Amino acid sequence: MRNGAKSLAQQTMKSGLLAAAVFLGLAAGTGATFASPATEKYAQETIDRGYVILNNDALSRPQRAEQFREFMLGTTDIRRIAIFTLGQYANSTSPADMEDFVKAFTDYATAVYETRLGKYKGQTLKVTGSNNRAADDSVVNAIVVNPTAPSANPIRAAFRIRAGAGGKSIITDMQVEGVWLAINQRSDFIGFLQQNRGSVPALATNLRQQVITLRGGAN
Repeated sequence: MRNGAKSLAQQTMKSGLLAAAVFLGLAAGTGATFASPATEKYAQETIDRGYVILNNDALSRPQRAEQFREFMLGTTDIRRIAIFTLGQYANSTSPADMEDFVKAFTDYATAVYETRLGKYKGQTLKVTGSNNRAADDSVVNAIVVNPTAPSANPIRAAFRIRAGAGGKSIITDMQVEGVWLAINQRSDFIGFLQQNRGSVPALATNLRQQVITLRGGAN
């Protein structure tokens, strides 16, 4: 388990440098059908609310973490993403182990998103366009805007938005420079489970250890 945990930690930290965390499915296509202005507006407003929390220097680290967690729970389908990242192992996981994993994944995903987006503190994300994958499945594109370096090449990002319960929009994945976070996590987690006899409790324990590491390095 120790070797598997180390491998997952290395993979997670490496992929985290490329991907910022919220969250389901395949990579974005290049369809010509644009998402609705309302979907783009939702994405921009959601991004802005997240950055208000991350850029609030009046908050202590625990306060910022708690507010960002509440923000994540209100804008993403954490449970859906958590189950997705387990791949085929979700089918053989007991209800109790699944609930424990979802809790561990929630803390982990929140820490990943807060830490990675925190790298762009003082900057903003600006929506630049969108396309529809299906009637209830859109990808909204954005760029990271750095006011102190307006001539620098922009960092490209994207958000996959789907219709949740009652038709409410939710973010199911986030991409930075071509890497989708939930898809990348799925690959890392399945690799860990293959090395640890499919033990989802072992993965949950490892994620909790990762949270301690991520929080320790948070700004």
